[in-house]
Amino acid sequence: MGDYLKIAVQLQSGKQVVFEDIVFSENYFLESDGILLKVGSEMPYPVEARPLDNSETITSLEFTFYTEIRNYHSVIVPDSGRWFFNSSKIVTFWRSFRELETGVDDTKLPLYIFTGRDRNTALAAGIIGENYETSYQLVEPESNRALNVHTGHIAFRIKRGTDQYPIPQRIAQQYDDRSVTEYVYYNQFAGSDHAQPWVMSIRDFSNYQRSLYLLQDVEVEASMLPIWCTWADWHSNDITSDIIVDNVKIGTELGIYNYIIDDGWFGPGLDNDYSVNLNIGDWEPDPHKIPDMVALVNDIKEHGGKPIIWCAPHAVAAGAKCYPERERLLIAEESGKPIINPTQFYSLCFMNEEARDTMADICVKFIEKWDFDGAKYDLFNWVPNVKCNNPNHHHDVTTMLEGLEMTLALIEERTRKLKPEYIVELKQNYGTPFFSRYGTMMRAGDGPFDPESNFLRTLFIQGYTPYALNDYQIIKGSETPEDTAVAIIKMLAAGIPAYSMDFKKLSVEQLDVIRLLNEWYIKHLNIFKQHRIPLDPDSAILKAEGPNFDIVFMVNGGGPLEIARDTIVVNGTYSSQLFVRSNCSEKSEQMSITVADCFGKEVDSQIYIAHAWNAVPMSVGGIVKITHI
Repeated sequence: MGDYLKIAVQLQSGKQVVFEDIVFSENYFLESDGILLKVGSEMPYPVEARPLDNSETITSLEFTFYTEIRNYHSVIVPDSGRWFFNSSKIVTFWRSFRELETGVDDTKLPLYIFTGRDRNTALAAGIIGENYETSYQLVEPESNRALNVHTGHIAFRIKRGTDQYPIPQRIAQQYDDRSVTEYVYYNQFAGSDHAQPWVMSIRDFSNYQRSLYLLQDVEVEASMLPIWCTWADWHSNDITSDIIVDNVKIGTELGIYNYIIDDGWFGPGLDNDYSVNLNIGDWEPDPHKIPDMVALVNDIKEHGGKPIIWCAPHAVAAGAKCYPERERLLIAEESGKPIINPTQFYSLCFMNEEARDTMADICVKFIEKWDFDGAKYDLFNWVPNVKCNNPNHHHDVTTMLEGLEMTLALIEERTRKLKPEYIVELKQNYGTPFFSRYGTMMRAGDGPFDPESNFLRTLFIQGYTPYALNDYQIIKGSETPEDTAVAIIKMLAAGIPAYSMDFKKLSVEQLDVIRLLNEWYIKHLNIFKQHRIPLDPDSAILKAEGPNFDIVFMVNGGGPLEIARDTIVVNGTYSSQLFVRSNCSEKSEQMSITVADCFGKEVDSQIYIAHAWNAVPMSVGGIVKITHI
């Protein structure tokens, strides 16, 4: 038997009904032990489960995929895009990533991707449904005393609805017949001529999500402008209004227009030692750091920047003045004792309407009191991953993820009424197309001094939204101008450029490079509203399609390039040579190729034969312009 599926339906009464040997691309109309199951034959395959007893409710749907075991290159497990590369080696997956769970602390895309020996997608399988708690298990091969592969199968399980958080009641009881519908995504590329990099598999899966659930990102063009942030290159204790304004003055001259006042503006930040008591939750400026927030916001705006404030609206520390008032709204045990995070603050409960209103009030205050142009909402990934049993408040929804989505939706609605072009940065731990629609950009979390992890994390986000940004590239004064250019180009290849650095420490040459690339990026901003398209399995060559020409980014090792249109090549590698030819269908027999260095200075210009492979000299961090003639 080839690839097939097993589906288990769990009912509120505890009964479980299992349907075996379901083959893809066939219609099924099955009935067993009080459950009716319908499976469609076209991808994504709809699976409708209905209890014949209307007093019953479906609490989980469990999908177990069986496929022949093969030699794969790598695996991308269900993830938010933050940690997926840790498990990418097949042997590590077999041994160490056997069970995963989507919770409010980490919203995982419910998709497994196996890449083949050509490093393109060989198999992509997952479940398309609404955003709620899900668990994942590798069933075969088993790994106990030894790795058992004798079954000849890979079997992995996706369970929609967990023991702690069953399928949300609004889904399980939305129809009179109490049916629940999910969609199976299954693409097998083994032996196929169709090559698909893993990023494109995420995009394909996400496009089905958007289409089936009418999901659409909010587009605020200002949020795509280059960003500077106080996080990463400074300790939060050291940030002051003077440091911020000094960098705004220089930064706006470099083409950087969005300025994030990050963690710690209110007091001790999360980068402090655990012995330091936090006061997070009051959301008032620390007078020693920011004596006059209104004046600081006005200064940023007068210099041409947009001020953005960092906030974790759910966070309440025991040292906050508001703690006694908000204690009853916190995630807590049955006794009412609040549950503390490892980060040493408590969390307001997303499953309570009053707590959601409180969080929205906090976010509205930043506009009404200080006139911020945007907000960065952080730390929703730091929430106790346990069920709230606080007896002092009521729960009007049944899962934490459902409550988080309602929280973000309420904040989005209320702040956008006040400022329709409000900039909102979210974090990939609460990513996926279901959450990205409540922000205007999605950040790849925490990769300081690790540009490759930053790149891979941002690239994952590019799978479902072009409004992706890295976690603030740090550039010190010691890099060469070429190093600086390569770092920036690697950001541009995957999303919005975002920086954390003291501009006063950089050389004039470094500042010139930053200015040049930011201005070039802004000039082509309309092109970058579209997804980047990987042209190779490792995403070392990425294309952005414009109306009249393409922009191609070379990063890491780059590679040979075939073009069909006029093309701008941006060299984010340390290679000094570009191998390029045209496969343009028009009668262009020659190409004019102009090469500029990282300062924008033209260093070479020649005519080449269009349909032959050409070795073109290029500068590290420079730009190559190719025009058919």
